[in-house]
This record gives sequence, structure tokens and C-alpha cells, in this order.
Amino acid sequence: MEGENTPPELREGVRSGIIAAVAQDAELRGGRTARLLAAAGALGAFAAVGFVLMLSGHPFEHHPPWHVVVFSAVWSALVVVVLALAFLRVRTPSLPLARSAVVGLIGLGMAGICGAACPNQHLLEWWCTTEVGSQLSLAGGLGLSTLCFGIVTSAFVGAVAAFVGLSRRRRGQIRPLLPAAMLLLLLSPGVALQSYGTSWAVFGNWLLGTGVGSYAGVALGSGVRARLGLA
Repeated sequence: MEGENTPPELREGVRSGIIAAVAQDAELRGGRTARLLAAAGALGAFAAVGFVLMLSGHPFEHHPPWHVVVFSAVWSALVVVVLALAFLRVRTPSLPLARSAVVGLIGLGMAGICGAACPNQHLLEWWCTTEVGSQLSLAGGLGLSTLCFGIVTSAFVGAVAAFVGLSRRRRGQIRPLLPAAMLLLLLSPGVALQSYGTSWAVFGNWLLGTGVGSYAGVALGSGVRARLGLA
């Protein structure tokens, strides 16, 4: 038989090589899992800090008491779902969900930090007191002003989040629509929170501006990465 003619040393070498390869693969997978857990924890904490800052600093005097609970629950649920997409690296051939989720989580964290740094935690009131915001309100009403505010703020957040979050270890530049949609999804509770007490038109314009700005910002951030050879 052919197997009987194989030298014992060769059979033992092959067996040892296979066992060593399996052990090395298990060790690498364990290290990779540990790195993923650490990265997911940091990313989730950053996003959680973002929405907590937006909730804790917002004046709730004109809100019903249950608003704090509802917005906290909604934001927590969204962060958990999007974080799961990022950590589990969920994707399809045409939908890079994991990479898009990372952009959304980073953007949410940045939005919370920027909001906390604002002199007035009621962002719409602060915006209307600025020269640009007041001029836009006089020219086209509060709806136009909030539309522009949503575009500018989300474009900045989206550009930085896309530049930081689109890992260079992944080949190819992704289209901005899905990361922008993730960012819009995570920012939309903040838009609803901040626009409470105005009108549906103001809320709609702010949400529209946030969507447009998110798309433009992600396109800009990913485009800069591509030009620098990082995408």
C-alpha cells in the first residue's frame, strides 16, 4: 500500500505541522477577537458619551418628563444595533454595513462633544443668535436657517468621521450613501430633541439638512482618504 511506504518521520512531520498550524490559527483568532473587543468597547463608549452629552446638557424645562427616558432608550438601542453591525463586521457584496456603522458611531460621538462645547446647549437658540443664523432667519425664516445649520454641522462631523473611520485595511472606496444613512440614523434623535417645541417644518428642514450634510461630509472625507492613498 502507498500509505505503508510513507516514512514514519514524514507522517509525523505532516501531523506535527497540521497541529501547529491549527494551534497558531486559534491563537491568532483569539488575539484578533481580543483586539476587536477592545476596539468595539472604545467605539461604543465614544458613541455613548456623545449621546449622553447631548442629553445631559440639553435644557428639558419645556419637555414632558418622559422625554429623557424615551430619548435615552432610543439612542441606546440604536447604538447597540449599530455597534453590533460594526463589531460583527456585517456586510454583503454591495452593502458595507460594518464600515458604515463605524462612521456613524464616530460621528455621533463627535456631535455630542461639539454640542457640549457649544455656549448654549439648546443649539437652535444659539444658532439663531449668531450673525449667520440670524441673517438666514430674516431672509428665509427659521426653516431655512435650520436647514443650513443641519448641512454645515453634519458635513463637518461626517467628513471627520469618514476620514477617521474608513479603515485603510479595507480595499476600495465605498459609496457615501450608506455611511451617511448610518450617521443620519444616529443623529436623528438629537434633531428631534433639539427641535422640540418649534414646528414640524423646522424639524423636517433640520433633518433634511442633516441628511444632505452627512452625505456631503462622508463623500468629502472618503475622497480625501482616497487622494491620500488611505482608502
